[in-house]
Amino acid sequence: MEQTPMNPSSARKNFYRLLKEVNENHREVEIVSERSENNAVLISLEDWRSIQETLYLEETGVLDKVREREQDSSEFIDVDDIDWEEL
Repeated sequence: MEQTPMNPSSARKNFYRLLKEVNENHREVEIVSERSENNAVLISLEDWRSIQETLYLEETGVLDKVREREQDSSEFIDVDDIDWEEL
């Protein structure tokens, strides 16, 4: 279920409820101003850290290695058998 964007006044009025919701539901809240340069998104800290980790893994090429291994092999690879220095 997609949420309707909120205006800043409504977001400010409901801020603590929104904090609870984004943490419980892991769904972002879009805050949209009449002035388009003032738009924002509210997400949980856990979700933000997850996004940052994914971006880091993508940037460093680790996700490419994971994708390669998924395509090259249908067999299970034990995490202890991975040469992490190669990554």
